[in-house]
Amino acid sequence: MNLMVLILAAGKGTRMKSDTPKVLFKAAGKPMVDYVVDAASGLGAERINVVIGNGAELVQKHLAGKAEFSVQTAQRGTGDAVMAAADSISGFNGKVLILCGDMPLVKPETLKNFIEAAEKHPISFMSVKVKNPFGYGRVIRGIDGSVIKIVEEKDATEDEKREDEINTGIYLCDSKELMARLEGMDCNNAQGEYYLTDIVKKGSYAHLCKDETEFLGVNNRVQLAEASRVLWDRLAEKHMMNGVSLLDPKTFYCDGTVEIDNDVVIYPNVFLEGDTKIGRGSVIYSGTRIKDSVIAENCEIKENCLITESHVGAESHIGPMAHLRPGSVLEGDNKVGNFVELKKAKMGIGSKSSHLTYLGDAEIGKDVNIGCGTITCNYDGYSKYKTIIEDGVFVGSDVQLVAPVKVGKGALIAAGSTITKDVPADALGITRAKQQNMEGWVSAWKKKKGVE
Repeated sequence: MNLMVLILAAGKGTRMKSDTPKVLFKAAGKPMVDYVVDAASGLGAERINVVIGNGAELVQKHLAGKAEFSVQTAQRGTGDAVMAAADSISGFNGKVLILCGDMPLVKPETLKNFIEAAEKHPISFMSVKVKNPFGYGRVIRGIDGSVIKIVEEKDATEDEKREDEINTGIYLCDSKELMARLEGMDCNNAQGEYYLTDIVKKGSYAHLCKDETEFLGVNNRVQLAEASRVLWDRLAEKHMMNGVSLLDPKTFYCDGTVEIDNDVVIYPNVFLEGDTKIGRGSVIYSGTRIKDSVIAENCEIKENCLITESHVGAESHIGPMAHLRPGSVLEGDNKVGNFVELKKAKMGIGSKSSHLTYLGDAEIGKDVNIGCGTITCNYDGYSKYKTIIEDGVFVGSDVQLVAPVKVGKGALIAAGSTITKDVPADALGITRAKQQNMEGWVSAWKKKKGVE
């Protein structure tokens, strides 16, 4: 079958109350229109055409290289949106699948089943029975069960409004028949718009689906949250069936691009985003957000950590309340503890920084201990510089390493030091002032101040 997919994405989304085009709002971490385009691509469509209007430039930029575009200059209904693509449709010989850009929940397998069932019919659409049909176009059938028409809410009689079978807004049409019926449309209705439902005549085929959840259209932010929750629930079920333990699936927030190995345990309120991979046997505790990062096998990510564009090697322990910024690489068996921040920092195997430390633009060898309160001073107000700490170094508490600086293998940096020059291997680096104890000074000072 020659298949063209037409995606209607021109709506303003007034009820979203935003300048952002509705179809670019994210559901479960991904713009709604992306779900629809991905589903279309999975059908092997020869062409994908997206009808754009409000925020056209933003949508076109976002989908560049994934589709061709038609512009609906004035929003005068769904029929008008399809007519905006008339040039593209008239030059195509095959089936046209019409989808809505604000319906991210329709499963690819549902669309495949529809195409297979409707292939021999010139005009077909998907319908579903719902608990609350208010606001939807009703499917009106005859005594024999055949489709007579679709009637919109504002044009329906009281009897017609009692029907619970609705039009989902998804159609499959012969391109030539579609063009012929578009040419015969008018706007003589309650809204003064061109209804795409008018292409449905007596004898058209309605493919009745079972799950109304798939056809939730997103018109406001409440419905956007509902759609996101459905997508997250699907992903939670998928990961649990693949051997991941989710202590509370209802507070598991995960993008569809995330990979999680089996025997991973994830506590409530964890966010996994982008191109993230979680290795087998790792545990992710509550309040943590991980984006575009790799967590290798048997790691422990404690509470309230933020990890972005980083690599955490096997057997490492992170947090609680640690921040790994882009470019951080831990080679394995590392500890990055309470209130430690890394940025473009590499730590060799077995190195540790347990608390209250900033390591930026640093190259740290293996088996290095970084004491509490250490800072790599990497910025002079104009440029960034690197700190190099070789294998086996011990850095005491409250140390400032003013880059560019290098600490040689096995050296020791005394607590309270500000290191501005390279420290040779096996040396003690120390910059303390000499301590003086002035006996009786406190009593004399209090007497002078008149303090008892």
